[in-house]
Amino acid sequence: MDCPTAQTNLSAYLRGDLPLDQRSALVAHLRGCRICLVSLAAVDPLASVLVQTETPPVPSGFETRVLAAARSRRSQVVAVAWSPLRWWRMASAPMHAAAAAVLVVGLAAGLAIGWAAQPAARQIAATPATAAVDPLAAYKLDYLNDAPDGSLAGTYLALLTSPNGEGQ
Repeated sequence: MDCPTAQTNLSAYLRGDLPLDQRSALVAHLRGCRICLVSLAAVDPLASVLVQTETPPVPSGFETRVLAAARSRRSQVVAVAWSPLRWWRMASAPMHAAAAAVLVVGLAAGLAIGWAAQPAARQIAATPATAAVDPLAAYKLDYLNDAPDGSLAGTYLALLTSPNGEGQ
């Protein structure tokens, strides 16, 4: 490989986009060409050091041993269904305390909201007596009172105020 081609392929080499045959040719060129190696060091100092180091050979049978170890670990792992009780037993004391605190705060907030809503509930309970006198008061449709007969709004009001609910 010549220097201009090597200089062109440096960025692809650093990105890992260079095909294997061109990559090995570039590495061989970089080991013999000081100018291209300096150019690589200017772009990525670590890459220039890695080019100069030899790759140690892979021990024979390494792949077989790694795959056998992975298979044995995979067979040892047993899928266990998630259980909240099991999680609770395995959780630490601070986790138990945090869960209890969240429960207490949630209950206190719910009670506070319930107590605050009681006066409003009493007011709503008093409203149906007013609504029984004027059915439109509950719907707050006062702006539709001026609707002419036969219009959509007039028909809607007739349906609401009808005693049998069929608008007749």
